[in-house]
Amino acid sequence: MITKLIKLLLLTSSIFKPMSAQVAPAYTPFSLENEGVEFSYNSIFLNSEDFTIDFRDNAYLTILPTQFIWRLELILPELKTGYLLISNWNIPQAGRLFIFNNSDSYTGPYLYSSESELLSGRFKSSNLILEYSEPVFPEFQGNFTVTGIQVDYIAETVVKDNPASILINQSRENPKIMLTGYWPPTNEMVRHFSQDAELNPEGWQGENWEDLGYDVVSFFPEFTPADCNNCGQGFGELEVDYQDFSQDYWPIIESVQPVAVMTFSRGFNDMSWELENRVVNRTNWYDDYTTPFLPTPNPPDDTVENYHVRFTSLPVEAIITEIIRAEIGLDPYLDDTNAGMFLSEFAGYHGVWYKENYDEDVEIPCFAGGHIHVGKQINWDTARQATEISLRALIAHVDQFMVLPGDCNSDGEINILDLVALANVVLGFSEFTPSQELAADMDENGILNILDIIAIVNLILGND
Repeated sequence: MITKLIKLLLLTSSIFKPMSAQVAPAYTPFSLENEGVEFSYNSIFLNSEDFTIDFRDNAYLTILPTQFIWRLELILPELKTGYLLISNWNIPQAGRLFIFNNSDSYTGPYLYSSESELLSGRFKSSNLILEYSEPVFPEFQGNFTVTGIQVDYIAETVVKDNPASILINQSRENPKIMLTGYWPPTNEMVRHFSQDAELNPEGWQGENWEDLGYDVVSFFPEFTPADCNNCGQGFGELEVDYQDFSQDYWPIIESVQPVAVMTFSRGFNDMSWELENRVVNRTNWYDDYTTPFLPTPNPPDDTVENYHVRFTSLPVEAIITEIIRAEIGLDPYLDDTNAGMFLSEFAGYHGVWYKENYDEDVEIPCFAGGHIHVGKQINWDTARQATEISLRALIAHVDQFMVLPGDCNSDGEINILDLVALANVVLGFSEFTPSQELAADMDENGILNILDIIAIVNLILGND
């Protein structure tokens, strides 16, 4: 039964997802808003991942002048990462559920929905506290059933193969990687890659970044105050607004023509580095801040059907591995459920949409695109460090699609062996692969001849 429910939840594009820190309106758990009140809870010890718990029958009730608050602790046999499965979800419009990993870190609120089943945000804990509240006089008394845990896993990502015929010649100028951010810390962690002197008065640091052969550029809105909590729409480029984002995004990215794009936004109130596996061409977005509140058109992408799923092409496992190896206190993981249904998923969809539509038949194809949610508790310096770790992994991934001019034998070096290989092809003694042909065609005229040999000689001698 549980296995079937998991499959249904993962395959259904209209899974109900919590409104987290990335979604308006923002709510805070009553236990954090009322620090002087003691909020007790009942506890249940779990010895398996499959169980059935009626929430109201087991939770402890605290009565405030305007709110009823129920709290229930689930004690797990060991530290686990995963998602809670909830069924019979039936709460009034004013009901709210939060799920705490610890006293400060939580996901939610989970609000009224017509869906009867939901998958919680990801947790990493050995005990969880569920806090549900509703007004003293609701239209009806809400309740739900907790029906098990979906243990965390790394899903198989769908990465589109790039045939050798679309490899690009990394020669005349550095290829570009484009980053976007939303609410802090994500706008702050990519600020040093902005080429806008007003946004980045310390100067652009993305030119041939770390001598890796790529220019890194970033775009993001601004907020007042800069360390805002409920940040709203912001101002400047790529505001947290459906129409404004699209109108800014397409001219920017078509001008940049990046070989890879990573979009970032603020996620849960924790230390997570959440890579989204899938983004959806949905119609059921949450309202933004300014009319029209939903995308126009809706769904945004008329080249595919409603609720079409596009998958990340970021090097997920490499990013997760390197973030863990850095030991900077973050929790990196791949989320294979719902990417948020707000501007975060909307921005992420645009990035993957560009990658999948501009990876062929263009002068500069895009080889990777994807979205990362950044935990609200991560400070700016750590978020910047994690961004650069992810960027290095992305560059290593993109490198495999790039061509070094003159490297005719694909060994990563340019020397006499490349001249021998090219001479053999020109004389008809051997053939090149498509990527080797691209590397050998120094004047980019589609013909391999003595002029290309001379160009490589000059390159070796340092005359080019």
